[in-house]
Amino acid sequence: MVPAPEVELWFVREVLPLEASLMRLLRSSYRNPEEAADLRQDIYAQLIAAAHKQIPSPTKPFVFAIAHNILVDRVRRD
Repeated sequence: MVPAPEVELWFVREVLPLEASLMRLLRSSYRNPEEAADLRQDIYAQLIAAAHKQIPSPTKPFVFAIAHNILVDRVRRD
């Protein structure tokens, strides 16, 4: 397990700078762009859960892979 302070530092340093790009992707890829913030929160929750096991490197492809998977799951569910 990766300690919470280390995960938080990684999240602030590596993930938050990707937020603008992530939100553009979510707004343009999902039928209901107003739900982008909810999707972002789901992505962040999965990222943090995964990082507690092992911090991913490199971060950017991991973030966008999770985003893609969540988008696909939402489309299937809808």
